[in-house]
Amino acid sequence: MSPRERGSRSRAARRPVRSTRRSPSPVRSNSSFLPHSGRVHSRGVLPAPQQFGLSPSDSQEPIMPIRLTRRKFLATVGAAFTAPMVVRARNANEKLNVAVIGVANRGAANVAGVAHENVVALCDVDPENAQKARAQFPKAAFFTDYRELFDKAHKSIDAVVVSTPDHTHALPSCLAIEFGKHVYCEKPMAETVAEVRHMTAFAAKKKVVTQMGTQIHAGENYRRVVEVVQSGLLGEIKKVHVWNSSKPVGGKKLTSKPSAKFDLDLWMGPTKSEFFEVEVNKSSWNFAWPHFHWRWWWQWGGGTLADLGCHYIDLPYWALGLTSPTRVKATGTKTYAGDNDTPDVMSVDYTFPKTKVRGEVQLTWEHGTTAPSGVSGLKGYSSGVLFVGTKAQLAADYGRYTMMPDSAAKEFKAPSKSIAPSIGHHKEWLEACKGNGTPLCNFAYAGRLAEAVLLGNVAYRAEKEITWDAEKGVTGDKTADAFLSREYRKGWELPG
Repeated sequence: MSPRERGSRSRAARRPVRSTRRSPSPVRSNSSFLPHSGRVHSRGVLPAPQQFGLSPSDSQEPIMPIRLTRRKFLATVGAAFTAPMVVRARNANEKLNVAVIGVANRGAANVAGVAHENVVALCDVDPENAQKARAQFPKAAFFTDYRELFDKAHKSIDAVVVSTPDHTHALPSCLAIEFGKHVYCEKPMAETVAEVRHMTAFAAKKKVVTQMGTQIHAGENYRRVVEVVQSGLLGEIKKVHVWNSSKPVGGKKLTSKPSAKFDLDLWMGPTKSEFFEVEVNKSSWNFAWPHFHWRWWWQWGGGTLADLGCHYIDLPYWALGLTSPTRVKATGTKTYAGDNDTPDVMSVDYTFPKTKVRGEVQLTWEHGTTAPSGVSGLKGYSSGVLFVGTKAQLAADYGRYTMMPDSAAKEFKAPSKSIAPSIGHHKEWLEACKGNGTPLCNFAYAGRLAEAVLLGNVAYRAEKEITWDAEKGVTGDKTADAFLSREYRKGWELPG
């Protein structure tokens, strides 16, 4: 019996009984998509993931292009960024039933953020790494495959938290949306521009509550900086510098298999089944590589820009009301001797068009440096944001800000507080799921931010300046446009 035949028999044995969907929101799904082995949906049969230990034929599974028609990719995007969410009102004391996908590392912080609700399901491809969360919620159902989670547990879930690596943000988020579940997804929302747009439009269509995991947005400091910038105390702002000193950790291709308990094929998800490891003791690679170091390969992440760009660029996006850039140019170098793809040092120049309330803005992102290029007199900020105004400058990071030069700092008087304190980034989302308020980093806002961040990587990989047509969703350059989307392994395509 071949491995594929054994896999088919195994999948048939564990196939759950088809159940009728129930959505807590007023919007019900009419799609036939049911994500599990052998299920027939609008695109054919969706196979379950193989167990680790691929045969040569298994490693050649077809890679399918993303199933997004141009109409789906573009038609609802404009409405998606402004569409209101309709949520039934709930009692303030009524708890939500929450599922968390990816429960360790950053996922552990997200588990803590929703721990006061009913955590009814946990999912992680690494059972050993999930032990703490499982001990905290012993009654919660546990899964290693999020597709199985939705198939078996969707009727008992109101909301879903996605804390997986970037390459697996889109599919579990879209499966949740398909079932009418509210979604909290870690930054940068998705791995590609096409995925970001698809998620944004799909969430708007289904009218679910969304939040991207840029928790710094909920901090007091960002609110105070936004108030200063919008008060006009800095004058007209034409230039913004954003920088971060972080550099990646490289790695080498995997030469041995991981722990049998770790399902690497599930971790790979929609990507090709290739194996890597970092240059650490092989006994610790299981934690180091799939739980963090994946960020520096294009197949799974987007480097330092995708990792931290949404946090830092969020501040000027909010303060200046930025939307889509019209031009993006990027350069970078790779100095580390590992096999990672992404640049250690990178510079991205964004041009944002003028609006009725401000002029054109030039924003430069740099990473792998402790100070922005061409700026003098800036002390004490190894990472941060610098607003350059015609009257003064303001430097900020997550927790503080400084007026510049000294003369401006001496005369500075903070404007009155106009932005209310946040109740907490997770709580904003949870309360909105109950019908109370709107999360500030919902996909309508966060989608534009994530798209701009990812366009920096598109320009870098295309090795040319790109002109971005936000309405059409294209650059007009075939090389660059090829990096706007990705290919999917058969059975891992997006619904919606």
